[in-house]
Amino acid sequence: LIQDLGLPYDITLPYSTDSISRFTSKGMKALALGIYGADLAYVTVHKDGQKALKTLKTIEQLSSDLDLSHAFDKKLLDGFKNNLNNEDSLLRFSGIAFRSADQYLKMDQQEDISAAILAGGWIEGLYLTVQDASKKMDPKVIKRLGEQGHTLNNLIALLEQHGNAPALIASLKDLASSYASVHVTYTFEQPTLDAANKTTYINSVTKTEVAPEDLKTIIQKVKAIRSSITA
Repeated sequence: LIQDLGLPYDITLPYSTDSISRFTSKGMKALALGIYGADLAYVTVHKDGQKALKTLKTIEQLSSDLDLSHAFDKKLLDGFKNNLNNEDSLLRFSGIAFRSADQYLKMDQQEDISAAILAGGWIEGLYLTVQDASKKMDPKVIKRLGEQGHTLNNLIALLEQHGNAPALIASLKDLASSYASVHVTYTFEQPTLDAANKTTYINSVTKTEVAPEDLKTIIQKVKAIRSSITA
């Protein structure tokens, strides 16, 4: 979405890699790992290779603290360094690493840590998306933001299932209450299959309606939740 809309790059938005020491507990480090993962994607999309590398090194440190060094190892760092000018490769490298970490955590019965990483990434992704809220937001951004209500409910259920981060769950539930007034309608259309190119085109349409005042409230709450984690 950022690429499609050409949203401006703001180097001050990603969380400072110099602030990693404030995350002391295992749960907070997992949230931070998710946050830095979203930041890594953000700076990569904006082709800031040096910032991406610095963020990845922070991710490597956190992953070591969480016993996930196998996913964020020297091979990954070397691959990043060798592909700093190739955005698709950078995103692929980080995607593989995070999926590997998620799989390991689930096999090791550490679903609470996996859920916290997911929560941190989701919150940061929203935060990075809504920063131009003082201006008139693009309808595509509003649509994407409005569609997150269902994901939010699933995230809350996942966190509750593993009994972690009660304060975060409470703030996410408060955010979910603001999504009650968002109307999302889905119209199914038969997908188109391009057999020659092995491609399926999704033709279904999702329409999102959210009042300006509700949008403003959602954005304020997203920022407050992010601040409660990183402050």
